[in-house]
Amino acid sequence: MGKSESVDARTWALLQAIQQRTARDPSWRVLVHGRDWLCPFCGEVGVSPYHESRGPKEILRHLAQSCAHWGEDRGTRFSFAELQAKARRLEAEELLRSDPAWRQADRLGRWYCPYCVEPTTVFWHVEEGVTTTPPVEPVLGHLDACPACQGRRKPRSGEALALIVAEADRMGTLAEQARRKIEADPAWRQSTADGKWICPECRRPVPEVDVSTDLLLVSVAPGRMAQHLALRCGKASEPSAPSAEPKAAGEPSQRNLERAREIVEKMLPAEVPRIEGCDMYCLYRPTESVGGDFYDYLRLSSGEVAFLMGDVSGHGLEAALIMTMVKKSLKLHAQHHRSPAEVLRRTNLDITTDLDARTFVSASYALIDARTATLTFARAGHNYPILFNPRRSPPVRQLETKGMALGMYRGGLFDKIIREMEIALRPGDVFLLYTDGLTEARNRANESYGLERLEAAIACTHGDLSSQALAGVLFDDARRFADGAPQDDDIAILCLTWQGAGASKAE
Repeated sequence: MGKSESVDARTWALLQAIQQRTARDPSWRVLVHGRDWLCPFCGEVGVSPYHESRGPKEILRHLAQSCAHWGEDRGTRFSFAELQAKARRLEAEELLRSDPAWRQADRLGRWYCPYCVEPTTVFWHVEEGVTTTPPVEPVLGHLDACPACQGRRKPRSGEALALIVAEADRMGTLAEQARRKIEADPAWRQSTADGKWICPECRRPVPEVDVSTDLLLVSVAPGRMAQHLALRCGKASEPSAPSAEPKAAGEPSQRNLERAREIVEKMLPAEVPRIEGCDMYCLYRPTESVGGDFYDYLRLSSGEVAFLMGDVSGHGLEAALIMTMVKKSLKLHAQHHRSPAEVLRRTNLDITTDLDARTFVSASYALIDARTATLTFARAGHNYPILFNPRRSPPVRQLETKGMALGMYRGGLFDKIIREMEIALRPGDVFLLYTDGLTEARNRANESYGLERLEAAIACTHGDLSSQALAGVLFDDARRFADGAPQDDDIAILCLTWQGAGASKAE
């Protein structure tokens, strides 16, 4: 056999061995980004890009010409797990150097994860046009603990994430400004008797901003003040001066208002579903401007009924269209999931990308199961439900569960915060949902009706009323308090009274 024939035979044997290895051994098939082949001997990219048809020849070329650890298949090799870790690190390093979605950090230098879309504990000063060493190890540490990444959620695009970071920076700047004003201006430290902050801009109490202690005032309150100022403060602004010329009938604004009323009327449920042992009723009193309140019932089985209440941050046609979108999403997911928290999570994922930064939706979603005498609910930034029963202690209490409004964050923080609660129902239990138009109803002295008056009005009924009668009593009490002052927001009151037997398990 001549020299050339001997070399050819040896090369052929090596190619056959490589082909068998790549077919049988997963450590010979590790790719970076599904493109670059990692050598199991030196742990470096050996073939880029890798093509299966000519893979063995290119692998042999790398082993023979570039790999210092091969030794004709006698060298020390990396394990499959070690090569996977190397590939993961190389992928992360490339993304951090080149992909805009992986190069987003806020004004404080906190790196934003493209999966959970939240600021992390990884600090990185990202500057376009300037080469900086990406923090690969800290990023990998975050991804190992990130529920969105581990759940294989699709990452956000660079453009979308940049907008989210910009909005977060804006809110952070507003929070800093609020903190400085708290220190310098007494008007920013005013509160109601129950410790709710009074906004100096719109001069109304803000229930979600608790300033009852100095610690809350300087720690949590500035961020929530910023959210109010950016998202809701305009709701209470003074109306603009009337135009010198009256608008003609049929102008776009009037047509939009009429269209909004039509949409809202069509969305209202035609009747309350009947369920054994349960009396349910919702009182709804809209304003002339067509607000953002909505409610609905969903029959899931002969013994299960879900019901919901929500409030869109806005009025008119836009709010009506958003109501439609939210209710359709909730109904869709309610058919497949019995967990109220999961229904709200999936609805939040559906709607967040379709809402602008100033729009959000508060909602409560509950499910009553007459077969087990249980009620399970979750809330997304809505008012706390109230449970009333004269035979319980205390007879009236708020059901405090965590949850943030729909449309503010897509997954991530929303998924981490939301919690659901299950109640073992007792005979005489009343479960109450309501919108802030009830507790924020104002009288001529500009005082709000408030939660304390609402709870007192509930307690005075002694549990002797039907759901419809109780809703009417609460609405009438708020209107008497208003003493003729105009209703400036929708009011919805949903009452559920349990008249069946108690649950078999303890609450």
